[in-house]
Amino acid sequence: MQSTLYTHLLAVHSLWRWVVLLALGAALARALVARLGRQPFAALDRRLGLAAMIAVDLQLLTGLVLYAGVSPLTRAAWSQFGAAMRVRGLRFWAVEHLALMLAAVIVLHVGQRLARRVAVDRPQQQQQRTLITLVTALLLILAAIPWPFLVPEVARPLWR
Repeated sequence: MQSTLYTHLLAVHSLWRWVVLLALGAALARALVARLGRQPFAALDRRLGLAAMIAVDLQLLTGLVLYAGVSPLTRAAWSQFGAAMRVRGLRFWAVEHLALMLAAVIVLHVGQRLARRVAVDRPQQQQQRTLITLVTALLLILAAIPWPFLVPEVARPLWR
């Protein structure tokens, strides 16, 4: 039962990363175009930012379920945490992946909130904050993804 749950949840988590990257990419592209074109912060900017946050939040939810006990990797790491920190693959899944993804979620939420708080008569500052937020969150997420070209203990296929 648990291995079936793990397999299915891991597949959803793996495939949903592309939705996250697409949503962040769309929001980032719009923010960049708006910033370079000196356009006002618009409803489209808010909707794309919200879509990116929802996608990231759903990814976080599936990731936390995996992390909290469904994944055999994190269970193994937590059973002997000190020893696991010396093993690259276990350390990545137990600490690095989670820390970078949580940082990305926090940056995205706080940054979007700060951008919305800027006075309406300062659209350039809203666009700049949105742009910085999206770039930072995207870089953190890209650093935490287990790309196929990484060391074998961490690398995962692009599609599961």
